[in-house]
Amino acid sequence: MAKKKTIKKENSFSVGYFPGLDVLRFICATGVIFHHTAQQLFSRGIALTDSGAHKFTGSFFLDVFFIISGFLIASILIKENESDTYSLKNFYLRRIIRIWPLYFLAVAILIILVPALKHSPSEIIKTNALYALGFSVNFQLLFDGAAKTYSVLWSVCIEEHIYLVLPFLLFIFKRNFKRLSFFLLVVGLASWLCFGFLHASQQWPSAYFNSLCYFYYFGAGMLLAVFHKQITSPKIKFLFTVPAQLLIYTLLILCVFNFLPAAFYIFPVWVLLSGFFGTYLVAAASRQNFILQLGPALSRFTGNISYAMYMVHIVLITVSINYLLRNNIRPEGIELSLWFPCVTTLLSIFVASILYYLYERPILKLKKRFTSVTNK
Repeated sequence: MAKKKTIKKENSFSVGYFPGLDVLRFICATGVIFHHTAQQLFSRGIALTDSGAHKFTGSFFLDVFFIISGFLIASILIKENESDTYSLKNFYLRRIIRIWPLYFLAVAILIILVPALKHSPSEIIKTNALYALGFSVNFQLLFDGAAKTYSVLWSVCIEEHIYLVLPFLLFIFKRNFKRLSFFLLVVGLASWLCFGFLHASQQWPSAYFNSLCYFYYFGAGMLLAVFHKQITSPKIKFLFTVPAQLLIYTLLILCVFNFLPAAFYIFPVWVLLSGFFGTYLVAAASRQNFILQLGPALSRFTGNISYAMYMVHIVLITVSINYLLRNNIRPEGIELSLWFPCVTTLLSIFVASILYYLYERPILKLKKRFTSVTNK
């Protein structure tokens, strides 16, 4: 009888820790908060004019989240494949432990409990809950024009859709990560083009909430993982020197904060620009000379709380704006464009830290049982 294959010890393999990616997660969460704060200030009548400075920050930094996910998850899966420790069950369990606890807490409180306490119509609560529990909030936003729900959950739903099909795509492509990366890139970009032009001709609600479109960013991250040795090679280090990074980040700031001519923001130019800048950011953040890098402890902290920051920020923005309106406070100028978004960001950091240490971290410890390759 053939001997049973020896099972590798848990946590005996590592893809390495990238502190820059934790910092980048935090930057992305902050960018989304600034975008939504500016958006809410204008829609609630506190800001009398929409400056447009944060118009594209939310979408860009959200795209970068998907690139980071593609890079980290592909890095782990590639290492698992090489070490023969890949497990479909463990993949899904790790994703469930990471995403579901905070997601379903948000659904229970913000979609079911709070609306019920406010005596919202039971039919609306039921509809919103069904969409959220089925991870289909993005479809609700696409096809229900009157949807009033905790809308930031849409991006988590799309991430879950990618995780749902990824193992099956790995099977179809026989774990050829390079081919799968290009497939995701092509399908995602083609989806942006298809749904974007359908939207322009008023035949489709929007390209923004379509799951297939985000294959583009996830595929870009996966491609970085496939070619990471080449990215960190001394042969191309000139692309990531401090002057090169400063130049790219200057162009990125001009682009993302809406300082470039309008031609840069037309479809599909913006999709290509966000993909380029986002991919460069993740590639730079995975290198040791990332200029935005912090110390390891602080980097881990910023990365750990980023998901919770994203999940709670809309509530805190709403609470803060309600406070301004109740007290008839009308900030102007720099207070409105910078000070108030900073306040909502600090509140998000505070609440997210509590959620992480008291709620998320104890649950996340369970991931170790289903992990053979880590990135810590």
